[in-house]
Amino acid sequence: MPREFREARWSTWQPTAENRHALEAAHAFLRAGEDGRDLLLCGPVGTGKTRLACTVLNESWRSGERSMAFARVPLLLYRLRPQAVLETSETFDRLVAATLVVLDDLGSERDAATDYTRRTLLMLYEARHDAGRRTVWTSNKRPSEIAAFMGDDRLSSRIVGRCEVVGLEGRDWRLSDRNLPAPDRRADMGPALAGARVEGLRR
Repeated sequence: MPREFREARWSTWQPTAENRHALEAAHAFLRAGEDGRDLLLCGPVGTGKTRLACTVLNESWRSGERSMAFARVPLLLYRLRPQAVLETSETFDRLVAATLVVLDDLGSERDAATDYTRRTLLMLYEARHDAGRRTVWTSNKRPSEIAAFMGDDRLSSRIVGRCEVVGLEGRDWRLSDRNLPAPDRRADMGPALAGARVEGLRR
């Protein structure tokens, strides 16, 4: 996982009125165990999505879990390109087999999704679900925006159907740490996907 989050713990999370619900959802995710729902943390840049996802990994490790992985989606898609078939297969199989995986920054690729992106992420998520594995996603996009970015609603539909969808709002912690003015995030989130239960997103 990213070096800056290797020490992320429940005790190091900075709760605010805007993110306390997300911390509670992360606690519930771990308490639920293998029978619980997956988790999607979505919201603007810098609101703590990756830190919270890494906190889940770190706390799971402390409780004894050793079958875990972290992957940034854009880099993962680059590594899974069908050029070195054996290496690609091994990487894919390891991600399917891990009990808990964080897939970070879904939809942050520069360009709109290609058929390769759609097929790869859908196959990975389907294989993990079929194997009874749990997944934490993070994204700057809401589910409806993921569908628009993908040009296809199959992945977003599965995410909404299988995940507790939790929206984070508030200041950009990276800018706050440097005493820089944070941009107004209120207009970034928009309405939640129709029919989806999105904790923390104002309608």
